[in-house]
Amino acid sequence: MSRHHRFARLSMSASALSALLLGGCGLSTENEQAFPGQAGEVVTARVALPGLGFQTVTYEKIDGMAVLDGDILLDLREAPTRSGQSVGRTNTYSRWPEGTVPYVIDASLPDSGRVTSAIGHWQSKTSLRFKPRTTEADYVRFVPGSGCSSYVGKVGGEQRVNLANGCGVGATIHEIGHAVGLWHEQSRADRDNYIAINWNNIQPGTEHNFQTYAQQGMDGMDLGPYDYGSIMHYDAYAFSSNGWPTIVRKDGGGSLGQRNGLSDGDTRGAESLYSPRARFSSGVAVDRCLDVYNGDSAQGTSMQIWNCNGTAAQEWFLTSRGELRSALAPNRCLDVSNSNTTPGTRVQIWECNGTAAQKWTISGGEVRSALGSNLCLDVSNAGTAVGTVVQLWDCNGTVAQKWTRF
Repeated sequence: MSRHHRFARLSMSASALSALLLGGCGLSTENEQAFPGQAGEVVTARVALPGLGFQTVTYEKIDGMAVLDGDILLDLREAPTRSGQSVGRTNTYSRWPEGTVPYVIDASLPDSGRVTSAIGHWQSKTSLRFKPRTTEADYVRFVPGSGCSSYVGKVGGEQRVNLANGCGVGATIHEIGHAVGLWHEQSRADRDNYIAINWNNIQPGTEHNFQTYAQQGMDGMDLGPYDYGSIMHYDAYAFSSNGWPTIVRKDGGGSLGQRNGLSDGDTRGAESLYSPRARFSSGVAVDRCLDVYNGDSAQGTSMQIWNCNGTAAQEWFLTSRGELRSALAPNRCLDVSNSNTTPGTRVQIWECNGTAAQKWTISGGEVRSALGSNLCLDVSNAGTAVGTVVQLWDCNGTVAQKWTRF
């Protein structure tokens, strides 16, 4: 059984700075920068950052604001009312509780449809949910801006996503990525293994925009293989001074970044922030794991047990809503075929849809279906052979229905 799977390929800061930054699209298109067409003084200074203390940071001073990486605004508050904590670390302050983001679309924002379309895209691809704000103290407000920019992660209180007229649906998807806690892909600590920076082609005075988080003196966390096609990636000509590429792929490929929609790596990275990963070994044999047949992410692919091997076919994201999303494609959920409660009903992966057929409760070593409290995930006939079918069956306490999460 041959498998070749790709895991999450997103770069995410693991410093408390994540709750203090405003991030823009990072493309060379002028209106997709925080301050389009403006340049300022490059400053390297030790500054007080909430949650981090004093850190040495290189930034550009524009209109009294500290601009990091060309399209990220740095809030240098010394006495914040709230302490920002990082996405990607054990402290989850800057993640949105239950993966739900309250939001407001400001009445003055032209073309509010780009926001609703971007939100719809995020909800179709990930377990994250967005709800119109009622009384929530922490929320996102989409407002007009001179460029495209957004805080990175939850900061507390109202936080703005700024959208100029030229920030379309793709740019809005990108900015929401920042708001939920994602960083630009090319700032990964391992990026030099995958891309080359053409320093001679970069606009003078903007070279600091191409530093990795490690080079900035900040701790970071890279998730999975590098993602050339991430919606969070700069394009090849970002900050070019002469029309030649500033970033080149070392594998010889051409394209870098895009603003069409979330890549597979983007969706896996978002799930990694908000849904813990797990694998399940079967009670029939400790070396048999819950597995997607043949590593196929197609809708309707059946479940089986297979030798535990660490591939994405055996990895799941456990969402706050009781879903088990496959790492093969996080918009595919563990599903009871046709919502049928008959013992022996096939269990498969299917497009996540929020129905009871895709909700599970994990307790006492059993994985119970929301279709009925007496329905369990079961290995057919308690077979131990590789490829034995996994199905729905009446809960009976046997080893065929025992699963160890690890």
